[in-house]
Amino acid sequence: MPAVKPISDLQRNFDSIADSCHKTKEPVCLTKNESASLVVMDAEVYNEQTRALTAIQEREDRIQQSIARGYDDLVKDRVRPWKQAKAEADRMRAIR
Repeated sequence: MPAVKPISDLQRNFDSIADSCHKTKEPVCLTKNESASLVVMDAEVYNEQTRALTAIQEREDRIQQSIARGYDDLVKDRVRPWKQAKAEADRMRAIR
Protein backbone atom coordinates (compact mmCIF):
# COMPACT_ATOMS: atom_id res chain seq x y z
CA MET A 1 0.00 0.00 0.00
CA PRO A 2 1.56 3.31 -1.00
CA ALA A 3 2.21 5.99 1.58
CA VAL A 4 -0.09 9.01 1.23
CA LYS A 5 1.24 12.51 1.80
CA PRO A 6 0.12 16.02 0.90
CA ILE A 7 1.81 17.40 -2.21
CA SER A 8 3.24 20.25 -0.14
CA ASP A 9 5.48 17.64 1.54
CA LEU A 10 7.22 17.12 -1.79
CA GLN A 11 8.56 20.67 -1.69
CA ARG A 12 9.38 20.67 2.01
CA ASN A 13 10.63 17.10 2.42
CA PHE A 14 11.79 15.98 -1.02
CA ASP A 15 14.82 14.09 0.31
CA SER A 16 12.70 12.25 2.87
CA ILE A 17 10.15 11.20 0.24
CA ALA A 18 12.90 10.15 -2.18
CA ASP A 19 14.63 8.12 0.55
CA SER A 20 11.35 6.44 1.43
CA CYS A 21 10.77 5.46 -2.22
CA HIS A 22 14.31 4.11 -2.58
CA LYS A 23 14.32 2.16 0.70
CA THR A 24 10.84 0.66 0.65
CA LYS A 25 10.52 0.32 -3.15
CA GLU A 26 6.93 1.45 -2.61
CA PRO A 27 5.30 4.45 -4.31
CA VAL A 28 4.21 7.57 -2.45
CA CYS A 29 0.81 8.99 -3.37
CA LEU A 30 0.74 12.78 -3.18
CA THR A 31 -2.58 14.50 -2.57
CA LYS A 32 -3.86 17.96 -3.39
CA ASN A 33 -7.00 19.14 -1.63
CA GLU A 34 -7.34 15.63 -0.14
CA SER A 35 -7.52 13.98 -3.58
CA ALA A 36 -4.82 11.88 -5.23
CA SER A 37 -2.78 14.07 -7.56
CA LEU A 38 0.60 12.42 -8.24
CA VAL A 39 2.43 9.19 -7.54
CA VAL A 40 6.18 9.25 -6.94
CA MET A 41 8.20 6.05 -7.12
CA ASP A 42 11.74 4.73 -7.32
CA ALA A 43 13.02 4.89 -10.92
CA GLU A 44 14.40 1.34 -10.80
CA VAL A 45 11.03 -0.04 -9.71
CA TYR A 46 9.30 2.03 -12.41
CA ASN A 47 11.65 0.64 -15.08
CA GLU A 48 11.10 -2.95 -13.86
CA GLN A 49 7.33 -2.50 -13.93
CA THR A 50 7.47 -0.91 -17.38
CA ARG A 51 9.58 -3.79 -18.74
CA ALA A 52 7.20 -6.35 -17.21
CA LEU A 53 4.16 -4.60 -18.65
CA THR A 54 5.80 -4.40 -22.08
CA ALA A 55 6.60 -8.14 -21.96
CA ILE A 56 2.98 -8.92 -21.04
CA GLN A 57 1.67 -6.74 -23.87
CA GLU A 58 4.04 -8.38 -26.38
CA ARG A 59 2.91 -11.83 -25.26
CA GLU A 60 -0.75 -10.83 -25.56
CA ASP A 61 -0.04 -9.50 -29.07
CA ARG A 62 1.55 -12.83 -30.08
CA ILE A 63 -1.43 -14.74 -28.67
CA GLN A 64 -3.87 -12.47 -30.48
CA GLN A 65 -1.96 -12.95 -33.76
CA SER A 66 -2.02 -16.74 -33.28
CA ILE A 67 -5.76 -16.68 -32.67
CA ALA A 68 -6.27 -14.52 -35.76
CA ARG A 69 -4.18 -16.94 -37.88
CA GLY A 70 -6.19 -19.87 -36.55
CA TYR A 71 -9.46 -18.12 -37.28
CA ASP A 72 -8.24 -17.25 -40.79
CA ASP A 73 -7.30 -20.90 -41.36
CA LEU A 74 -10.75 -21.95 -40.18
CA VAL A 75 -12.53 -19.46 -42.46
CA LYS A 76 -10.39 -20.50 -45.46
CA ASP A 77 -10.96 -24.20 -44.71
CA ARG A 78 -7.27 -24.88 -44.08
CA VAL A 79 -8.00 -27.20 -41.17
CA ARG A 80 -8.25 -30.96 -40.72
CA PRO A 81 -9.65 -33.24 -38.05
CA TRP A 82 -7.47 -33.85 -34.98
CA LYS A 83 -7.18 -37.60 -35.59
CA GLN A 84 -5.93 -37.03 -39.13
CA ALA A 85 -3.38 -34.40 -38.04
CA LYS A 86 -2.14 -36.62 -35.20
CA ALA A 87 -1.80 -39.63 -37.48
CA GLU A 88 0.27 -37.56 -39.94
CA ALA A 89 2.48 -36.25 -37.13
CA ASP A 90 2.98 -39.78 -35.79
CA ARG A 91 3.96 -41.02 -39.28
CA MET A 92 6.46 -38.16 -39.65
CA ARG A 93 8.02 -38.99 -36.26
CA ALA A 94 8.29 -42.66 -37.20
CA ILE A 95 10.21 -41.77 -40.39
CA ARG A 96 12.88 -39.91 -38.41
